[in-house]
Amino acid sequence: MLIVILISYFSSANAQQNIQKDSLVNPIKNIDLPDSTIIISRDTIVFLMDTVNERKKDSHKSGSKFYHAIQRGAYKRKFTKELYKLFFVAPDKISPTDTIKTERSETAFVIYQGKTIRNIEVRVLEPFGSSLHDTTKVANSWIERAGNDLHHTSRRGHLRKMLHLNEGDKLDAYTLADNERLIRQLNYIKDAFFRVIPVKGSNKFVDLQLWVKDQFSWGIDVDLGSNLSTEFEIYSRNLYGIGHEFSNNFHYDRDEDQKFGYSGRYKVRNIKRSFIDASLIYENTYEKSVIGIDFERDFNTYNTKRAGGFSLSKTMRSDKIMDDDPIRNEIPLDFNYGNLWYGTSIKLDSKNLFARRKMFFTGRISSRKFFERPETGPDLNQFFHNNILYLGGISISQTQYYKSNLIYNFGRTEDIPYGFLAQMNFGYEDREYSHRLYLGFDFQKASYIRKTRSYFFNRVAIGGFFNSKRFEQGTLIAQSKFFSRIRKLGALRFRNFGDLKYTLGIRRFPEEFITINNKHGIRGFKSEEVIGKQKLSLNLESVAFTPYMLGGFKFAFYTFGDVGIIGSNQKHIFKGEYYYGLGFGVRLHNENLVFKTIQLRLAFYPKAPSDFQSIAFRLSGEERPRFNDFKVGQPDVVPYE
Repeated sequence: MLIVILISYFSSANAQQNIQKDSLVNPIKNIDLPDSTIIISRDTIVFLMDTVNERKKDSHKSGSKFYHAIQRGAYKRKFTKELYKLFFVAPDKISPTDTIKTERSETAFVIYQGKTIRNIEVRVLEPFGSSLHDTTKVANSWIERAGNDLHHTSRRGHLRKMLHLNEGDKLDAYTLADNERLIRQLNYIKDAFFRVIPVKGSNKFVDLQLWVKDQFSWGIDVDLGSNLSTEFEIYSRNLYGIGHEFSNNFHYDRDEDQKFGYSGRYKVRNIKRSFIDASLIYENTYEKSVIGIDFERDFNTYNTKRAGGFSLSKTMRSDKIMDDDPIRNEIPLDFNYGNLWYGTSIKLDSKNLFARRKMFFTGRISSRKFFERPETGPDLNQFFHNNILYLGGISISQTQYYKSNLIYNFGRTEDIPYGFLAQMNFGYEDREYSHRLYLGFDFQKASYIRKTRSYFFNRVAIGGFFNSKRFEQGTLIAQSKFFSRIRKLGALRFRNFGDLKYTLGIRRFPEEFITINNKHGIRGFKSEEVIGKQKLSLNLESVAFTPYMLGGFKFAFYTFGDVGIIGSNQKHIFKGEYYYGLGFGVRLHNENLVFKTIQLRLAFYPKAPSDFQSIAFRLSGEERPRFNDFKVGQPDVVPYE
């Protein structure tokens, strides 16, 4: 860990000079488009920042004063002077809180619409020393070179095969933005963008350059809580430079009979350029033992016509069927699970050229067979009945993207989806003691309000089974999420987030329940006593992105307030039990590393149940949150969670 931090520190310290020297060479012309301003040069496209005066000299006065005050104090003694040089990077040399101009993803490519792609070139920059802002930079220090030597650089052939376009294709602005986004979303890539280069002497042809900045492919993660249960993970997300993933997770819990455990996963991407990913999973912990295999091909782009998946798994001695199940069981479960799905899509006309709309037809068969379970009967422990589920789905989706940053990440480009998804899923379930039909509806819509620079996501879903004309095991979900525009206070950048969600269980099985534990209501909350059939949760968070860096890690401070109401579905939700969580913390992340975001959190729970403490801390690695992007996959029942 120390070695990686030192590598990342020297990388950040050496990447401060001559920013954008390569990008601003020989500009040809400026072109004004409805939603952006871009500079086009001989071999590059440069996106201007979100706010012009943020690039001015005085934009980092507050941060500079902070650092200069520390510097004056540190330079009084030789020892503290050396520590300062080792760990601090002055903000007048870098700008972690600069925001890129929020614009539609396809905007930069519209002027090349319809031209023929003559050549596609892939250029990969190593994680340390190099910069997408200045492509002439290379690793200068020995520690940067050592870090790059330990790293598996992404192979250009591998990245080329990940693209859904070829030489000789007509350039489509939306498709090009789609491919740029797919490369950028790979979890071992820091950032990526296309450069469109007009061919000299031709009005018909263009060349493409895909510029990719790697992340250091090896990572570790520690999850340490106040209950002294610990998880330690070591992983590579880009093994051999071809996108293979290999993770090893070691578990320890002193309160369990099996104190030590292990879980591992190996993933192969894009087998034979079929865009099929394969994963092998193994787990042996105090909670359960699992072995499984999975194959998946998604609807990755607008031009993807077919998708599908296949998975098999065997689970032993588990108290749950799945991790987020609404039921626990004291008798260890032993069961097999199989799943197969397939889907096809057709393009629909839209008045907006870049508002790509599609209709999807999907089908699925899944089966669960128990070997060890509680005693069952027609009306006893119905959750553990053997079953085969046949589902079909019809969906209409329309998705576009904006590009921005400082939302869920610390500076890298983020793709913000907006549009809608309308789904209807229907099917038939062959159960051990009965047969029943299923019908479900799900509507999601997201909007980016340019005037206020705010984002809103709304969802309404309802679904359930019909057993002898009786509606049962149903779920109703209503949800609204938002994030605000970014605001400036000195050197800090603030953004606010909110998530309001209501879940109602309708004639669920007697043994089923939902909770407000952790991600399902109140973060960090964990209780087996607080259960119900319906819940309402509100999560609020304010994040302050700072310009300060320590050892290459960027800082963000946050505060949060969570409220959860849970109770029976026989009463009004506001007559349920109220619980709260209040807290603050700090997140650290280095965009050159595949490390999860390091999060330290201290939380207070004023109304803690008897099996949970009122004050809790946690040090853990957190995956980056993802937007609801209206992707269509296998048809499914509305989740009860």
